[in-house]
Amino acid sequence: MSDYDEPKTPFQEFQTPEQESKSQQGEIAKTTRKRTLDEDEDEDPENQCSKLDVVAKKSTARKLEFERTEEEAVEKEDGVAKKPTARKLEFERSAEEDDALPLACSICRKPFLDPIVTRCYHYFCKHCALKHHEKNVNCFVCDKPTLGFFKTAVKVKKKIAKVREKAQAMVKEVSTMVAKAAVMMKNANAMSAESAEIVEEVETMVEMVETYGAESAEDPSSWDSVVRMVENMEEAAADAREMAEKAAEMIQVANATTETARAAMAKALMVMKKVKWNR
Repeated sequence: MSDYDEPKTPFQEFQTPEQESKSQQGEIAKTTRKRTLDEDEDEDPENQCSKLDVVAKKSTARKLEFERTEEEAVEKEDGVAKKPTARKLEFERSAEEDDALPLACSICRKPFLDPIVTRCYHYFCKHCALKHHEKNVNCFVCDKPTLGFFKTAVKVKKKIAKVREKAQAMVKEVSTMVAKAAVMMKNANAMSAESAEIVEEVETMVEMVETYGAESAEDPSSWDSVVRMVENMEEAAADAREMAEKAAEMIQVANATTETARAAMAKALMVMKKVKWNR
């Protein structure tokens, strides 16, 4: 045995040269068959297709994962975009709740005087609530225990203040309309008076023309004066008629404005009755 030969196992030491040769040939044959099978697998189209399918599945999985990631991102963006909308709806809901707030006590059925709110969100005048609590510790509306808890109804107070402001604005508008109608009536009356004075002047001129015309009937040279007097009379009569028409129109507008102011004042009174004015 040379220096480069591998050490033999105990089994190989007891083998004959012929057995050892056959064993080596068997190992070589096994190695050759294994290589052949590996090459066949590499050359097998089905095996290659199988590998391609695996690659394709991986690509599809990555694509689906990417699409899913995009969808999640969009949903997150939508969620961010929907938050202001949700806040807006919440604000609108609060506005509706403010509109639904009562302006009258459930006990005395009159506009609130120093309004309070209970734990069960029912509203009363403070005096009415305390008086009822002396006889019954439960809520007047829902009969739940109040536990003596009465809190100032801030929202109701704000609504009352808004109603007062609205009523004051309506009354101010009515006052403006009434003042406007009064001015128009005053101007119309002045125009009517002036028109009446012009009518009197025209009547005087008519008498003068009749008298002067009878005296100058035989003197044609004086007819020019009569013609001028008649023309002046016609102009004065036209002015009086125009002023009278304007006065009538102004009176009509003033009357319409007064009626509008009366209707607006009735509405203002309805608003004013919803709240108490002795704070």
